[in-house]
Amino acid sequence: MLANEIKDLQHELLEMAGLAEQMLRQAIESVLTRDEALARTVIATDDTIDQFENDIESLCIQLIALHQPVASELRFLMMVMKISHDVERLADKCVAIAKRSLELLEYPPIKPFVDLPYVAQVIQTMVKDVLDAFVNRNAELALEIRERDDEVDEVYRKMLRELLTVLSEHPKLIPPGISILLLFRHLERIGDLAASIGEEVYYLVKGDVIRHT
Repeated sequence: MLANEIKDLQHELLEMAGLAEQMLRQAIESVLTRDEALARTVIATDDTIDQFENDIESLCIQLIALHQPVASELRFLMMVMKISHDVERLADKCVAIAKRSLELLEYPPIKPFVDLPYVAQVIQTMVKDVLDAFVNRNAELALEIRERDDEVDEVYRKMLRELLTVLSEHPKLIPPGISILLLFRHLERIGDLAASIGEEVYYLVKGDVIRHT
């Protein structure tokens, strides 16, 4: 009986994560295409993600209380709660990107988003792969996600340097420049969250904590 409930729980978590992936795609597209309606769709979806997290946490606690799961099952339930929390935070960052998208509509574009499509692709792949690692219990793939996060961090630092140079030469661009800076910061944080989920998947599979290594 518990095995079936755990299977249903994993399905619900993946449904939640799939919705968060969709929010990420839509948030990025809203920036690239200056699509106000799409940005507002992302913001409106956040309530559904919050409800997913509440339902998953309640179900995990209920299963622990009713079934006294063995060590491996308990570890899975604890990881599901942690991962659902990270997915909820990831969705919050998508909402934040959508809000920056709305802010940028008030100004003409500062510069072509040369790096945004690339960073977005890297991050979207990180999120997809870390969920695949969870489904397939692939510890090696989960560990690899952390290495990709370093690439995102480097692109963020490069974008920061370029943007600060532009703003120093054109002070009138500071308001939209701040929105762009925050937008890239939100993307960088999504990469961090994908790496965090990878660490949790690694612990689930191997039983080893790598968060602080």
